[in-house]
Amino acid sequence: MMFTPMKTPVGPAAWFVVLLVACEAADETIYAKLGDEVTLKPKPGSVTNATKSITWKVGGDLAMELDEGFLISYRHFKERGHLNNRTGEMTITGLTYEDTQVYTTEIDGAVINHNIHLHVISPVPVPTITSSCSLDASTCTLTCEGDTTRAGPVTFTWMFDSVVVPHDTDTYIIKEDSSAVKEFKCKMKNPVSEETSKTFFNLLEHDEHDSVKSGPKISAGVTVFVILLVAVVLLALVHRLKTGEFFFNKSSYPWQGDFWRNTKGHIPVDSNGSTSPPPKGQDEEDSLKA
Repeated sequence: MMFTPMKTPVGPAAWFVVLLVACEAADETIYAKLGDEVTLKPKPGSVTNATKSITWKVGGDLAMELDEGFLISYRHFKERGHLNNRTGEMTITGLTYEDTQVYTTEIDGAVINHNIHLHVISPVPVPTITSSCSLDASTCTLTCEGDTTRAGPVTFTWMFDSVVVPHDTDTYIIKEDSSAVKEFKCKMKNPVSEETSKTFFNLLEHDEHDSVKSGPKISAGVTVFVILLVAVVLLALVHRLKTGEFFFNKSSYPWQGDFWRNTKGHIPVDSNGSTSPPPKGQDEEDSLKA
């Protein structure tokens, strides 16, 4: 008994899927870093030992041609282009943003269905974590900052105590329930580079270690205050013993001589510099009054 294999009908939808896959396979995207070099390769199998001519185009303009062993380079490709006559690979050095173009090839005069989309981008910077907290300090928004101009596409990764967390945006909101985490880091990455920030310590962290750290600071402040207070009290007592009155009763200032002189029992001084007792009559009146 013979079995006849079933035939699967191929409809328009199936042909569309095949055509879409073929188009995607014909395109290639390459990212390269500004200032570096990149090597563009022809479609696999398009260059053989029998190949006589290879032409590279950028957009619709000629870039480099190799025909029967003779090489012709155009524009900036004269200085920054190199064509391998065996593999057909074209290398571009000293990449600039203007090199971001679509590159195609022609082999022996036939256009090859292979588009290379080259994107020249900057490396990502070393990111910095900044924070913005709510008024009651119950939540804080962390931002992974850095100038990513012409560095895209950029992806972000967050690390809590060196453990990667599933979060891929440039901001992260931490709450009080995150107080067990001691430190944060963020990483920026693009197809040509990656950089990690310095450690950012958790602003909402509360533990015994923090209490111990704050203790000496408070104790030191109280000690300084007590020392200053004792010094002021001692100075006031010395002034009282020396002058017979407290400094706040003096009409003079500390930088004036009378401030430190006992002036309560001071005897008037004559113009010639000698002291004279009070008049006799005045003593008798004082005695009678007494």
